[in-house]
This record gives sequence, C-alpha cells and structure tokens, in this order.
Amino acid sequence: MRNKGILSATFEQSKKVVSKKILTEDGAQIGVLSSMKFSQRLSGLIILLLFVVGYGLGFYLPESLLISTEEAGTLSGSAIQTIVSFGTILRTPLLVLMWCAIILMIGNIFPKKNYAHQLIYGTITLVVFLHTVFLMLFPFAIGLTVGAFGWLGFVLQFLVCVYLWKSLVLSNVAQLKEQLYKGAPAGKDWGERLMTFIKKYGGVLLFLSIVNRWTFNFGEVAQTRPDIFSFLYGWAFLLVAALMLFVTGMTLKNFVAAFYFFKYRKEYRQFFKVSNEQWYGKW
Repeated sequence: MRNKGILSATFEQSKKVVSKKILTEDGAQIGVLSSMKFSQRLSGLIILLLFVVGYGLGFYLPESLLISTEEAGTLSGSAIQTIVSFGTILRTPLLVLMWCAIILMIGNIFPKKNYAHQLIYGTITLVVFLHTVFLMLFPFAIGLTVGAFGWLGFVLQFLVCVYLWKSLVLSNVAQLKEQLYKGAPAGKDWGERLMTFIKKYGGVLLFLSIVNRWTFNFGEVAQTRPDIFSFLYGWAFLLVAALMLFVTGMTLKNFVAAFYFFKYRKEYRQFFKVSNEQWYGKW
C-alpha cells in the first residue's frame, strides 16, 4: 500500500470513496461550481470578491506602505518593513497565480461535455481558488510575524505548521489509501516526535525570539523595536497557514472522489444509472 498512489485505484477500489451523493450539489460539496445550470454557475462568480481582500492585503497594502507610512495605523515600523519586503518578492508569482485562478473561475461558467467534466473542473477550480486566496495573504501574514517575533519566532510557527500538515493532510492521505487498498499505514509517526520537540523547546524559542526582537535584533530584516500590539498580530502566519491546511484536508477527499468519478465516468454512469437529463445538464 505504501508504494501505491492515492490516484491509482481500480474502479472497484474507487467505489469505497465515491458514493451516489456525488451526483448532487450537497454531495459534491463544491456548491454551484458543480451545477449543470448556467445561471447557477454564473452566480458562483460572486466568490471572486474574495480576491478583493486578497489583493488588498497581498499587493495594495505593501505598495501603499512603501509609498507612505501614514496608512500603517497600529502596525510597527518593523512589521511595515517586513510586509513591504515580502510583498515585493512574492508579487509576480502571486499575480500569475491570481490570474490563473480568475481564468479558471470564468471558464467554469461555460458548459462542459457532461456532469463528470463539470465536477472535476469545478473541484479543481475551487481548490486552486481557495489556496490562491490564502497564498495572497502570506506576504502580509509573514511580514506581521517576522516583524513581531523575528525569524526565530517565524521558524517556531513554521514547525507547528509542519505538524499540522502531517495531522491534517498527510494523515488524510494515509486514511484514503487505507480505505482504497485495505492496508495498514506504513512508516513511523514523525509528527508525534515533532510535537514533542515543539512542546519541549517551543517556549524557549519563543522567549529567545522576543528577547532578540526587543534588544539585539540579530539577523532581522528590521532593526526597529516592535510595539506591544505585536504580541497579537505576530501570530498571523500561524493562523493563515493553519486555515489553509485545514481547508486542504477538508477538500482532499472531495478531490479524490471527483477524480475517480471522472476517471471512471462511463463505469459510474452505468453503476449509478444516471439519466441523460442529469448527465448532460437537462435538469
């Protein structure tokens, strides 16, 4: 089972993760993106408004702070400098990713060959869209964290995110493999060892990061001292990354089910006895 990919199951094996509920919007769990009705798919474009928030925090804010610090509000000078630095570095790749997601969203309103094509396209579109929004928030979140706790504090939060990746994503992959191939998960649980390390040394690393940011500033982007509010907004990276990993874990099973439904669409159409009206969108 360890060498088998999560997308390598046979039709009979895939039945363990694909149910007839996938033929409904509630079962597909991607909302109107799986609908075969043009009007409903068109209404799905409203979620593009989330890009306004992502663009504002990921691109407009770093640019405005670079021009003037009057809009900084309660942000410290160190946080501003870090946000501007990361916003400048990640601007081009994030803009490319954003436009790719927008093109996918617009393409979703056009009719597809059948429900299987619409389902896999809508699922991929939603996954790309949600992760793009989260990634657009990263320059802002990383800037707040590094500006507040320094690189040492950022590394600590990154280690926590690695543990969450193991718990929320890799564990779901292992469960899906076990469900598909009826095997026991292989390998040692390194996530528990990582959490033991975090519990043992996390407090010390956090203390050292705070002391360094308020005194020596060794190896830091900004040399100015953070303010008291940094103890609140300094956890921004962990919050954004944790939400993204949670969403990834939640959408993983839906993506796998949609993939197998598309891969074996002829077999599932016969197996679920899907009518022509439902298959081609006359519903």
